[in-house]
Amino acid sequence: MKRLAIAGLVLGGMGAGVLGTLLAVSRMDADAETGDSDPPVSTAGAGLHLDAGAQARAGIRLAEPVPATQRTEAAGYARAIDLTALSAIAAEVTAATAAAEASGREAARLASLARADQGASQRDVEMARAQAVADLARLGAACQRIGLEFGAGLARLGCGSVPGLAREAAAGTVAVLRIDFPDGIVPAGSTITVDAGDLQIGVRALGPAAMGDTQLQTAGTLALLRGAAVARAGVGRILAAHRTDAGTQGGYLIPREALVRVDGALCAYRLAGSDGFERVPLQGAVARREGWFVPAAALRANDRIVVSGAGTLLGLEHAAPADGPADGGDE
Repeated sequence: MKRLAIAGLVLGGMGAGVLGTLLAVSRMDADAETGDSDPPVSTAGAGLHLDAGAQARAGIRLAEPVPATQRTEAAGYARAIDLTALSAIAAEVTAATAAAEASGREAARLASLARADQGASQRDVEMARAQAVADLARLGAACQRIGLEFGAGLARLGCGSVPGLAREAAAGTVAVLRIDFPDGIVPAGSTITVDAGDLQIGVRALGPAAMGDTQLQTAGTLALLRGAAVARAGVGRILAAHRTDAGTQGGYLIPREALVRVDGALCAYRLAGSDGFERVPLQGAVARREGWFVPAAALRANDRIVVSGAGTLLGLEHAAPADGPADGGDE
């Protein structure tokens, strides 16, 4: 709906400009019939030239662009990863945790008996402690598999969270996404928007994935997707992703009335000299509630932009006769 509203504003401005052009041209034709020697509108040199009277009749009003900044948006893609290996790691973590806890308790029990001289030898205590250390090492190795096989982003959730995460994934209530952007890994905690059909879901970046994309040579970021969108994020399905924290861009704000559309491109007119107007393409312009943001490369701080009568200028530019011989030959 927002895009339709913007299109309506642009088309409405163009319609008003066409009407203004017809009125302005008719008035200028009347002036020419009364015997004015110099044409009020011409295309001599670069751009369009209007004398003061023609500018007044065309309703031309000028203003300087307002300095502004725009948060840049980065586009990428997301896909759910296969969590079969995570289920195996979760089972290994659960078993290793139970073994480490049991062997730890047994070592503590034997040590207590040995101190009380109640039938436990020092050898039994040392063997029990060795077993406890071995079980802790197996638990550590199981926990390390999370980071090695999936990435540091998932390992940051903690080893103890893996069994519960595997159960949620099996129940279809959570998916682990790998998200790739051209500029690399997204900082942990950043918000990323994922388009899952008609749903737009915000997810938090956990951290880097284990491996880069061999085809696109990008480094991935892991995130958890929950809710109704999980059913639409099948393993391997590509989803659009974007974020608005990629940085800021300097530029200017101009009102909607300053815009004209020429051959599908947005343009504006700026004053050139005392009576000239040149059409400037506004590449990268972005619609905002208070107007249109234009990157700094398209305009200058001291430009005088036509904020009223731009549509009329566009019509006059097409209607004004070019100076010089029509055939381009010598006079």
